[in-house]
Amino acid sequence: MSKKEIVSLIILVLVIGYGAYKYITREYSDTQSRYLLDAIVEISGSSANKNLSARIANIFELIAEFEKNYNEFAEDSYISRINNSDEEEFDMQPELYDMLVIADSLYKLTDGAFDITIKPVWELWDFQSENPELPDAKLIQEKLQFVGFDKLKYDQEKLYKPKGMQLSLGAIAKGYIFEKAQKQMQDKGFTRGYVDSRSSITLFGDKVPPIIYITHPRKPDATIAHFRLQNLAVSTSGDYQQYFELEGKRYHHIINAHTGYPVEAVYSVTFICDSPAWADGLSTALFLMPPEQAMDYVAADPNINCVIYYEAEGEIKSLKSAGMQALELKEEL
Repeated sequence: MSKKEIVSLIILVLVIGYGAYKYITREYSDTQSRYLLDAIVEISGSSANKNLSARIANIFELIAEFEKNYNEFAEDSYISRINNSDEEEFDMQPELYDMLVIADSLYKLTDGAFDITIKPVWELWDFQSENPELPDAKLIQEKLQFVGFDKLKYDQEKLYKPKGMQLSLGAIAKGYIFEKAQKQMQDKGFTRGYVDSRSSITLFGDKVPPIIYITHPRKPDATIAHFRLQNLAVSTSGDYQQYFELEGKRYHHIINAHTGYPVEAVYSVTFICDSPAWADGLSTALFLMPPEQAMDYVAADPNINCVIYYEAEGEIKSLKSAGMQALELKEEL
């Protein structure tokens, strides 16, 4: 065999080998979106199995079933039946127990400012009205008597709730079900992917880290910062998501359970960790704390990161954890 023939054979073997490698490691991708959890939820995934559409549809079914149980505005949901019942003892569902454990920790972290029993007070604030008015201060005080997580008793079998108390899981539920959705994706063989609703996103896999944008709290069509994220979850709580303005003052949906009024001077909190459920809950919990105190909590754990935008001397200021530098944070203040 001549030298030329040997070279040609080597090239042929390499081409065949490369083709076999590409065939063995071939990957398919799909992205779908639906309106769920009061938001556009987008799910994207990649896998060696080409039947992605059906598996992503199954993830949406998981989310829809969860929403059916925990939509507090649907009369026949599990959580609404608890809220509207005169009974004081209820059978526990595993998902509710998990979320109560998280809520319990956040209640203690914020000395009671974060409280999922805030619903009777929250409902006094009509953020959807075209002609909003401030709730009567006396009525807020009356409703506050039904608020207090420490009045709840629960275990893995039962929930014990005083009459008149209602639960609102909006600050935890989305992150919690995103965590369940991601786990199911990984269990079903997805090698990488994400679940995204703009204010919350969880990502997994070895793809080049995408850029995550933080909405500008006073310019809804602009961003105030961006960073890169991989194999982590991020959630943002902001005073621009549900609000109204009266006499130049903004009143938003993140209510301090001590006062019954919205938090003042904090614009947004973006929290990053490895758990979508905790990212969702902590972005709200830290919003309810003074910014410096919130950052002290973050600084104590090198595995979590946070960016806080707040008002000081009439300007937007920011506080950010040291780890944000590694995530290539860029601000546009």
